[in-house]
Amino acid sequence: LKKKKNELMFLLKSIKSRATILSDENINLTRLFQKLEKDKATLISYFSGTQNMYSFTLQNRKIQLQKLENANQNGSVIRKFIAYFSDANAISNDVSGYNSLGNQVYKYLKLPQKSANKDLIIIPDGILNFFPFEALITKKSATTNFAKMHYLLHDFKIGYNNSVSFYLEEKPFQYQKETVLGVFPVFENSNLELAFSKKELENLSDHFEGKYLEKNEATFNNFKANAAYFSILHLSTHASSGNIDEPARIRFYDREILYSELYNLNINPNLVVLSACETGLGKLYKSEGAMSVARGFQFAGAKNILFSLWKVNDYATSLFMDKFYKNIECGNSYFESNQQAKLDFLNDDSIPNAKKSPYYWSAMVYYGTLEDCKTINYKLYVLLIFFLGIDLFFLLKIYRRTII
Repeated sequence: LKKKKNELMFLLKSIKSRATILSDENINLTRLFQKLEKDKATLISYFSGTQNMYSFTLQNRKIQLQKLENANQNGSVIRKFIAYFSDANAISNDVSGYNSLGNQVYKYLKLPQKSANKDLIIIPDGILNFFPFEALITKKSATTNFAKMHYLLHDFKIGYNNSVSFYLEEKPFQYQKETVLGVFPVFENSNLELAFSKKELENLSDHFEGKYLEKNEATFNNFKANAAYFSILHLSTHASSGNIDEPARIRFYDREILYSELYNLNINPNLVVLSACETGLGKLYKSEGAMSVARGFQFAGAKNILFSLWKVNDYATSLFMDKFYKNIECGNSYFESNQQAKLDFLNDDSIPNAKKSPYYWSAMVYYGTLEDCKTINYKLYVLLIFFLGIDLFFLLKIYRRTII
């Protein structure tokens, strides 16, 4: 009963949230095109109907509506492509089949061609909420070297969003300096042990100051007590998408937390990183998307979030996270850091070819702003200086009148 009540409350909050942001002003096309132009971005939004799927592509102040033919037949092709990521060996055991199917699905989804706009924002719908677009094949090849395949990753920096309104609803970052609240239960000496999570902790603490809750300190109450004071919330743990009867959940050292319990956190970090399995998966609701752990954090207040689409590999995730945070440390935005970390992963000679399968590097997807905290805070400073200048001008006028 408690689970059902939490889920109902979560859905009510999500509906209320959507109603708040869906206004004429927020979906004004002029404003949308201006933002896309500023971001040098192309946006593609998908809609899954009862019979067909459609795509809306927005670029260069134009909208292109396309119907994706044979939705039922090609829907099974999409599911077949997603199935390659259900097992660590599925792609390696059928490299040519993956290469061919990845290119077939790429063409079916009518993605934009490589252009002057290097940034691509994807708003998925239906089954595409669980889809690794970066791993699509833009050009077939006979190579078995994963680093040499032609991925969509090479054509665009790819970010995702829940809706056009979410993309337009860009809010300033709360923190200028990056500090991390890390949650690392590790689960030593148990069948849940995350051996490489300890390495992930070492690497992250080398990059950023913060508070790192390790082992028995990584409780839900400790997380709640500290979550409001750090710019990045990083959780390296276990999670589950649930099933028809059981909702999605994430595990702390002391207990599991349902996705519907997360929205009461009322957090506002710069970024949430969910370094755990299936944090983007959950029961799919029409027009709402997946009720996942990631969605729980979004409705709690997280505007930028990095999460996984399947059961991630402990070793590969540790390597990816190290590269991701090195890019942030170098001043890149979260959006850029996600793409560059994947390219760095593929180009790392110390990683064997088998571990460069898309299964290992394309699990993590980024939902959020394209900008970095320095850019947005710089804009705020410009506005602040502008208004202070106006105030100073009027104060001088009043002062001069007083003297006269």
